[in-house]
Amino acid sequence: MWKHNRIVMKKLLIIITFFFFAFSALGQSKKEIQAYEDAVILINNGKYKEAIPILRELIRENKNFVDASWTLSDLYKKMCNDEKRISTLLYIAKPSVARYHNTLNRLATAYHETCNYEKAIETYKLIPKSESTFYKRAVIGIKKCEEALELVANPVPFNFKNMGTAINTEFDDYWPSLTADESFFSTTIKLNQKQGESSVGKAIHEDIYLSKKINNVWAPTKNVGAAMNSIGNEGAQSITLDSRYMFFVACDRRVGLGGCDIYYSIREGDFWSPAINAGAPLNTRHWETYPTLSPTGDELYFASNRPGGKGKSDIWKCKVKILPSGKLEFSEPVNLSATINTPEDELSPFIHADNESLYFSSKGRKGLGGYDVFVTYKNGVDWTEPQNIGYPINTCKDEIGFVVNANGDKAYFSSDGQEKNGRGRDIYELKMVEGNLRPRKSMKYATGKIVDAETNQPIQATIDVFSVKSNKLIFRSVSDKKTGDFIACVPEDEEYGVNASKKGYMFYSDNFEAKSQIKTKTPKKNGEVELETIEVGKKMTLNNIFFDFDKATLKKESNFELNQVVKFMKENPTVKIQLSGHTDYKGSNEYNLTLSNERAKAAYNYLVNHGVPKSRMTYKGYGKTQPIADNSTDAGRALNRRTEILIIAK
Repeated sequence: MWKHNRIVMKKLLIIITFFFFAFSALGQSKKEIQAYEDAVILINNGKYKEAIPILRELIRENKNFVDASWTLSDLYKKMCNDEKRISTLLYIAKPSVARYHNTLNRLATAYHETCNYEKAIETYKLIPKSESTFYKRAVIGIKKCEEALELVANPVPFNFKNMGTAINTEFDDYWPSLTADESFFSTTIKLNQKQGESSVGKAIHEDIYLSKKINNVWAPTKNVGAAMNSIGNEGAQSITLDSRYMFFVACDRRVGLGGCDIYYSIREGDFWSPAINAGAPLNTRHWETYPTLSPTGDELYFASNRPGGKGKSDIWKCKVKILPSGKLEFSEPVNLSATINTPEDELSPFIHADNESLYFSSKGRKGLGGYDVFVTYKNGVDWTEPQNIGYPINTCKDEIGFVVNANGDKAYFSSDGQEKNGRGRDIYELKMVEGNLRPRKSMKYATGKIVDAETNQPIQATIDVFSVKSNKLIFRSVSDKKTGDFIACVPEDEEYGVNASKKGYMFYSDNFEAKSQIKTKTPKKNGEVELETIEVGKKMTLNNIFFDFDKATLKKESNFELNQVVKFMKENPTVKIQLSGHTDYKGSNEYNLTLSNERAKAAYNYLVNHGVPKSRMTYKGYGKTQPIADNSTDAGRALNRRTEILIIAK
């Protein structure tokens, strides 16, 4: 999880152990070395407060025992006491004290990591060129501090606030996530460890928590339970826009492929299914984390340190297939882009509901220090140059888990650099200023329910929403198995087609406009979409089949829905159909019969060319002989101009 606690502790132990090798050369007595070793043992056992007076006494008696000072400074850093961290280094930052330039480097780094960029630059400049190793670090440090000062001098107009005690706890809270309708909010909490405390010897673990919005107020978070959480570490979760799936990361599980693997759980009513390991090739023996699913449901973004990347941890992407059961299949991941990934760490990707705006955290770009949040936008097959979202959102500390609501006017993120509240890392809510690194598109959502037309019982079906203009999939969801509920999320001010499908059921087709109020052309009882079982003689209207005016030429806007018909025929291999063409009353009987027949034939030919056998289809034009609406109105005539599917065998 947040730098996987055990790995961090191992690194700390290695650093501390390394100090032992230089003692004899610097004139420490056996008594001093023994006292130092005792202090290190206490630190390794999590007894920080007991180690501090031993180290302080060693420093008071022997300034040249710089290892004791460095260890004490590192300990204060771990305890989040920046003031004492710096004062400890200042005490020995003198030319007369051993390892002066190494101490200067540490002091400058401490200033940098505590947002005192001017002091950091001033200290870095004290390191001479003759100290080549530390000088190279100083040159890099000065450049980063100057970049940070530039960002500080040009703050962005964001207003943000702590989300309060309903979401945040006395422990570390991070990785927010929310649904399109903002009814669910998830977070990761590091339990039993307050900021500045040792994790050694404690039952420290990370769990996933969930909050529901009640009367427009977030209720206190609750543990999601054993479906996802265990005695180990779970976190870095993301709930999908439709609330059907929760992706998360679990470490060191018996069924895992590596240290940290990606899992997912499926929501059914008020319950979550037992966690499912995403498996290979998504998971490896390396570190996979920070999963986020695209609104189309067919791409998963995540971070990994697997081989083949550009740096330490990169952002990757893989294809996702939603199976009829609701379970998922994952393809071989690909490194996202050299435009995004650097030789340093990139973490916590978040793809917005518009499927074009990607937010992530990075250490490898112009920033303020630690992990900064950046945004990039789709640019054909690549992405635009990432932009730092700016100060004061980003600080010299770590900002991670940046997510934006569907509408694009609010964001949520986790930070340990916004305020000294004594609770550690908290989650913040901010208002996104219009045009200032907001998502490209503002999204609206519609809710509905899929039921069996005969029994009125909920159905788990696939819902596809696509742009009529671009003929591209915009949103894909699977309705809740127990309730039939679904959410669709789309950009404003466009026309969309919607399909609902399930093996054994008639194909559903509709279209709507996403304006101030979403309205569909097809009337629905209580907002329900009724799917009928496949029976001979039943009909279904294809509401998203379009032809050139007064012609039988299919428009490209028809392709998505026709491809869905191809899918329907493949999922139901014994079904045979008749494609029927219909017109309004205008024109002669002969003309309308010919036009409707040619249009039905055009749809027939498309299906044949895409793999549907001729033996399973016929076509026929009925002209104006079978109206379903009043021909005296424009709306009625539009309904009468249609292409239908008639079931002739099942």
